[in-house]
Amino acid sequence: MRQRKHERERKRQRGQYMTPKPLARKILDRIPIQDYARILEPSCGDGSFLSAIADKIMDTPYRKVSDDTVEIVGIEIDPHLEEKSRSLMKDRLSLSVSHRWEVRQSDFFKEYLASSALSGGPRGDGLLSRERFDLIVGNPPFGGTFDHSIEDILDARLGTRLGRKIKKETYAFFIVACVDLLRPGGRLVFVSSDTLLTIPTMTGLRHFLMRRGNVELSDIDNFSEETSYPMLLLDFTKSDEPRRVTRNSVEIDGDAIRSTPNLSWGITPDLARLFSGPLLGDYFVASSGMTTGKNELFVREIIDGDRILEPYQFEFYDARVTLDYELERARLGKLSEKRRRALEAAEARGDTERRLRVVQLSEPTPIQLPDPRYRPYNKANNRLVFSDPTHYIYWEDEGRAVLTYKRTGNWYLRGVGGQPYFGREGITWPLVASRFNPRYLPPGYILDSGAPCAFVREGVDRNEIFFIIGWLLSSLANRILKTVINHTRNIQSKDFERMPYPWWVNSEDRQTVIAEIKTMIADTATHGPWTRTDAQVRQIDDIFALPRIVANESCAHDHPIPAEQLTLLDL
Repeated sequence: MRQRKHERERKRQRGQYMTPKPLARKILDRIPIQDYARILEPSCGDGSFLSAIADKIMDTPYRKVSDDTVEIVGIEIDPHLEEKSRSLMKDRLSLSVSHRWEVRQSDFFKEYLASSALSGGPRGDGLLSRERFDLIVGNPPFGGTFDHSIEDILDARLGTRLGRKIKKETYAFFIVACVDLLRPGGRLVFVSSDTLLTIPTMTGLRHFLMRRGNVELSDIDNFSEETSYPMLLLDFTKSDEPRRVTRNSVEIDGDAIRSTPNLSWGITPDLARLFSGPLLGDYFVASSGMTTGKNELFVREIIDGDRILEPYQFEFYDARVTLDYELERARLGKLSEKRRRALEAAEARGDTERRLRVVQLSEPTPIQLPDPRYRPYNKANNRLVFSDPTHYIYWEDEGRAVLTYKRTGNWYLRGVGGQPYFGREGITWPLVASRFNPRYLPPGYILDSGAPCAFVREGVDRNEIFFIIGWLLSSLANRILKTVINHTRNIQSKDFERMPYPWWVNSEDRQTVIAEIKTMIADTATHGPWTRTDAQVRQIDDIFALPRIVANESCAHDHPIPAEQLTLLDL
């Protein structure tokens, strides 16, 4: 049992989700293998794709695209899996004299960095030389970790393309590196996470692929028993012209993609027209909240509606500044030379810093609310429109204990997300959810990272808060969220800002929504939790689901929409 658990953890760390052999053979069936002379499988795992390639080669009259010997290269970081792949290739191609193959146990990214792929000059003779391969096929690791010794170098080489950020994610970096390795006209066929479709952090990757060639996407149903993650098949051809994106053989209009702030591959023509006006980000700034690092030290659940129990006492003390202490808490155990020199100088001077000691009490102390030492804490919940606070956070002296704990803790604690917005009125929703569950956020709260928030920009009427709560309740808003903006279960603060502002709603209906949401907030105590089946929510939904936008109709906000943007829409 312990061995199996260790194996699962090791595979998860490396992002290993093996492609079932029947699926690999099915994918190879769509590829005219005889057209490709140099083939790469950059993360060959247990050999599913390599064996399928070898079988198809042996069964197909081979028409080489050059006079060179057909070459097949497989790379696998795991020694045990590399040996399995090698054995499979040896069994299938051992008698062939016209096919040269190599399976190498190595880190693909190290091979990539060691090759001439980064020189930008003519192709070299390295294993992974730039523009060398006609076909690259496989299933790159999803969610794996990078070798710390090359992580920063990789980010510098692959983390920005065509002026946009490429997310530091293993499958994204695999794709970018492999496009470098393809010859013009070459083909990349990868099993990929479906996060490629919409999530904002993959905008740069979508932009890169659309600018470098043609993209064909196919949904994969029931990838394997190893993972429930939805998967896609990415079939990319490196080309200058034309550039198209299709999904399940249906072309996605390029203008529609470009109308969305995240270059979404989930856009449809009817929804694209809603992006012709302003976005929520024009009216609101959205922010994630703070990670305390250890909620149990500072966050208290409310008991019986008006009290909490405090199990700790907080004490401050001065400690010597040392280089070793900072190295233990630094990212990857590394510090810049400038920071290292500053710490060495501080240590030599005998400098000290204020730290926090948390002492557990023999018996928790009851605290009656309100208490000036505690502030309501915006923990996520799925309530709609409004809910009273469920937790409070110890915040004496403007959170000195929490902020001291973070400032002297591990590197990932040092920042205080959302701090400029602490205490402000706004909108909040749970980070992890299948749709927007918006709530009114009263003034006074400290923000938790599990519940992103949005706040009106300077000069914007605060009534926009209530109007947009209504908009986020609507079926149309949640359709846009989950098909265009971010179809995963994580609803980030930037997802909110990328949503279209409902500029097509007229002034009268806008006032109706604002008044209804305010009434619902006030009535929550007597009504109880609101649901989407309540008549008030259905009425609001109908307002935002108007079947047509009438040309030249007055806009409901202070920035009139140009007449050319007001068109008849069948939603």
